[in-house]
Amino acid sequence: MRVTAELIKQAVRPADYYRRALPALVLKRPAWNDGGLCPFHDDKQRGSFRIHAETGGFMCFACGAGGGDIIAFEMKRHGIGFSDALAKMAQEWGFV
Repeated sequence: MRVTAELIKQAVRPADYYRRALPALVLKRPAWNDGGLCPFHDDKQRGSFRIHAETGGFMCFACGAGGGDIIAFEMKRHGIGFSDALAKMAQEWGFV
């Protein structure tokens, strides 16, 4: 089976992805006000990082990191390209 971005986005709920990727992040409901410390900078103030659990969008209002979806987050989080992010997610989520 060829793992595509569409397959990952259909099979992996963004809320589940973020709960696994950022266990300290508290997701109460699918809204931009769910968040916590930003994983992209030395965030000392709780609450600058926000996610949207339904769409997978993310944004840090302190450092400006954000946009995209869970695949874009995976790329930024690990400093890897699109293909590597797909392969990593496919393995972590049991597609291969």
